[in-house]
Amino acid sequence: MPLQTSSVSVDAVSNSTKIWAFILGPVLAILVYFLLPDTFVNTAGKVVEFGHAGKACAAVTTLMAIWWFSEALPIAVTAMLPILLYPLLDIATPVNTMRHYASGTIFLFLGGFLIAAAIHRWHLDRRIALVTISLFGTKPKQMIFGLMISTAFLSAWVSNSATAAMMVPIAVAVMGVIRSTQTSPEITKDERNFAVCVLLSIAYAASIGGMATLVGSPPNGIFARFVEDTYHVQVSFLGWMKVALPVTLLLLPATYILLTRFLFPVNMEGIPGGREWIKGELRKLGPLSRGEKIVLAIFVLAAVLWMFGPVLRGLEINGARPLKPLSDELIAMGAGILLFMIPVDAKRGIHALDWNSAKDVVAWDVLLLFGGGLSMAAAIQSTGVAALIGAQASIFQGVSDLAFMTGISTVITFVSEVTSNTALAATMMPVVAAASESLHINPEAPLFAMVIACSCAFMMPVGTPPNAIVFGTGRLKIADMVKAGIWLNIIAVIIGVACSYFLGRGLIPMG
Repeated sequence: MPLQTSSVSVDAVSNSTKIWAFILGPVLAILVYFLLPDTFVNTAGKVVEFGHAGKACAAVTTLMAIWWFSEALPIAVTAMLPILLYPLLDIATPVNTMRHYASGTIFLFLGGFLIAAAIHRWHLDRRIALVTISLFGTKPKQMIFGLMISTAFLSAWVSNSATAAMMVPIAVAVMGVIRSTQTSPEITKDERNFAVCVLLSIAYAASIGGMATLVGSPPNGIFARFVEDTYHVQVSFLGWMKVALPVTLLLLPATYILLTRFLFPVNMEGIPGGREWIKGELRKLGPLSRGEKIVLAIFVLAAVLWMFGPVLRGLEINGARPLKPLSDELIAMGAGILLFMIPVDAKRGIHALDWNSAKDVVAWDVLLLFGGGLSMAAAIQSTGVAALIGAQASIFQGVSDLAFMTGISTVITFVSEVTSNTALAATMMPVVAAASESLHINPEAPLFAMVIACSCAFMMPVGTPPNAIVFGTGRLKIADMVKAGIWLNIIAVIIGVACSYFLGRGLIPMG
């Protein structure tokens, strides 16, 4: 199984739908341009002019949203449309458009991808998974929980797709051990339930773990950059984890209990030979190699610097702050470059990371999607489109914060089942922000809730690459995923909204 399929696309729609969307996109974009008003009444009650730049921006946003959601073109290609259309349509200058394609968030993820490439190159990811299982035990439920914990931990730092692709062969091997211990020639209900739980737990844990850190999932980074560009407030690693880590820590055990006790009960006893199999696999890996030790050291260093970055940046020495430039993206890129520099075998010219190992793991399409989404979000703000959207939100006046967030999260969660979560986050971020400000709601909590909801597509194989990867084993039915996913979607909305409501406040000043 390849390390990484498409980063942001799993062929969610048919070719005929793509063709229709390709034609319909420009048609609807033109209609949007001519149907939008020349003026509107803003939230302060003043009549505001809405000119060509705003109409053109709304039209291009419509086009990009349709092509993103339908994948009429490769998602990364659609993400590059602002580079061409914004200057041509006088929405933004070439410089203002293209600077977003080199934002700090993009380099934060590039550094994260480089670290992930080194982890995979030296099989450190497989060792982490096997050690985790051995720590949790080899009884069926213990193995499932161990696989979930290791998958979630890896996914917090490595791409969801790569984590799932790495963990599935381990899951299949575990299922093989279970089969070899059974006396019945036919697969029993308990054995099948175990197999379903193992596969679904890996898919779901990959998505849930990706919520925990800023580099865990692309929508998280889009949130950080949007907040910085729009509200001029930096979202630190620790600031994000204050809200997102509790979501992960609550959603993981909830998923485990839902799968193993209610939907697909696992009543099997301990597996004869299970611990021996784990020990055998670890023996094959041998002791930690020099390459693994170097990568592990740099990985831990980067994680520590990310977590304690705010403290280090505020550290004063003789009245100066020498570590003030130590931003999250600088840490990520520093770790990535360091991997290329440190030799594992100097005589043979082998380093902890080389370009051949890195180039196929770096998700270049995700980086382009970041640029397109950020450029679009900036244009929506600068051309008055956000103000127009915010003015329409007055119809929700009187709706409570909690009701607004719950409605947004529910819609986003189920829409993410059929479209790219990254494209959805990029499109909806300025819309949710504008609506929140119009309703005089602190925008941070709804934005947190929306971004978390983008990573909660648990129902459909096309919802996320991890879902598609486990479904591709041929050992799951769509009904299994829908049965579990619909309940997990509901639980995720409740947990995501609760954590955002109670913890996701105070970062963005209302002014």
